[in-house]
Amino acid sequence: MSLMDELSISEGLTVHADTRDFRRRTPAILTVLTSELYKYSDTYDGTDPGVRPVLPVVEDMSQKIELDAFLARTVLPYGLAAHLLAEESPSFAAFFMQRYQSLIINHGSAIPTITKNITNLYGRLNPSHMGGR
Repeated sequence: MSLMDELSISEGLTVHADTRDFRRRTPAILTVLTSELYKYSDTYDGTDPGVRPVLPVVEDMSQKIELDAFLARTVLPYGLAAHLLAEESPSFAAFFMQRYQSLIINHGSAIPTITKNITNLYGRLNPSHMGGR
């Protein structure tokens, strides 16, 4: 609500009559975004290759999100704001979506990856067999 400038004017609260529709739509949007971002999260273990992880459906806003703190605090809010404002303010939605995508791209090297040792079952390669000298 803060990114979207939707805090109540008098008390600065996020929960008020004007945010009712945003709050109603948020869990479904979070379900989609957390599934999209999960592969970048340090909570993703990737221990079962070939099996797509299934995250729990976000049913309410008190539910824990299955993402690391960086993604939850830095990337996810921009994606959420973009989706919430898509109809109401397409220009703000486009700005937030661009920021969301940029954060994913620019922090790609900082995003944890799963690495595993690969055993060479074929022995050492001879460069002469590969057209080398």
